Amino acid sequence: MYNKNRLSKQQFIPIILGASIGVYSTARSFHEAYGVNSISICRHLTGQINHSNILEPLVESRMEDEDTFFQCLQRITDDFPDTPKIIIGSDEWHVEMIVNLKGALDKSWIIPYTDNEKLQKVIDKTNFYKLCDELGVDYPKYISLKSNQLLDNDLPFSFPIVIKPTSRVIYESLRFNGKKKVFIAQNRHELDEIITLLRKAGYHENLVIQEYVPGDDTAMHILTLYIAQDGQTKLAAFGQTLLEDHTPGGIGNPLAIRTFQNDEVVKQAEKLVKHVGYVGFANFDLKYDQRDGKYKFFELNPRLGRSNFYITATGHNPTEFYIDEYLNQEKLSYTIVKKEVLYSIVPKKLLLNYIREAELKGRIKKLYSKRLVKNPLFYFSVEKNIKRLFYIVASTFNYYRKFKKYPPHS
Repeated sequence: MYNKNRLSKQQFIPIILGASIGVYSTARSFHEAYGVNSISICRHLTGQINHSNILEPLVESRMEDEDTFFQCLQRITDDFPDTPKIIIGSDEWHVEMIVNLKGALDKSWIIPYTDNEKLQKVIDKTNFYKLCDELGVDYPKYISLKSNQLLDNDLPFSFPIVIKPTSRVIYESLRFNGKKKVFIAQNRHELDEIITLLRKAGYHENLVIQEYVPGDDTAMHILTLYIAQDGQTKLAAFGQTLLEDHTPGGIGNPLAIRTFQNDEVVKQAEKLVKHVGYVGFANFDLKYDQRDGKYKFFELNPRLGRSNFYITATGHNPTEFYIDEYLNQEKLSYTIVKKEVLYSIVPKKLLLNYIREAELKGRIKKLYSKRLVKNPLFYFSVEKNIKRLFYIVASTFNYYRKFKKYPPHS
């Protein structure tokens, strides 16, 4: 349970849902900017947030139940009635729950999210691709498969192909053997097996069956925008993923990102958010397609991403955009991230081992030599707990074991 006395002295309290490295990263960004601690509402403690000096955990195993979740928030309201509280989700289902409860929370709560109608337009992958098509934004070829629909024998693209659930919220609630964030099928037999697995597990929403854009992890890219309440973009931060997680439960999560500027990609993303009238943080996944030299938009996540510390690492703390706009009610100026830095949560030797391109490897070595490398978990000036230090060291070197078992594929 959180330390009520310590939190009551703060100017405001961040309430962050979840227990991932993204939650810790956001809490660290708040702490760096304002010296405040955050409350983490989570199903269970994880090594990323346990024994932390900047996070106060509130463990609720049934937090996905809306009534139970609301009771948690009500308890926080009762304990800190006059303190502003900003609530932040680290997953799509978190954001949906927050938006659904917007009218039930009192004015001491800051809810920096778009409304439910606009949210649904961007988080459903089928809707997102329709928007891309309408606005001339590049995206991969796909088909949508309804729950009772049989798949045609002839697909409009060749194998391998990618299979994704369109509703992250519903998919998150399912528990079954063989569950992955994203599935890849090498042939028609594997595709049929994956569809059968998902339907038997209880997932009856639409599936996106998408062409596989060739390229290794370094072809993946990330873009984060902050759109203020006036509809104008106030932050744009672009980066190249250098290495992804390849474990079944974490596949696709960036483990290392190199930041740089790309104005054309920002323009394409702005078409989407302005058309919808979206506000708040938007985190885009993209992949550079070497076949036509275009960046293909995969999805929009309506929140700060798991690897959001790549923005803080450049000197542009994303939490300041929340506080300056919603709490301080300041007019925000436009910031585009230009500085090249490296965000990485894996050992240097492991990262360099998987970067094949000589020029890119040279750039990364130079960033290490200039000490322009940041790991959000390495907050040793503040985090002194010996159990936590042991976890951070052990989990960092554990990536060698993970990559031996689940190596990257091209």
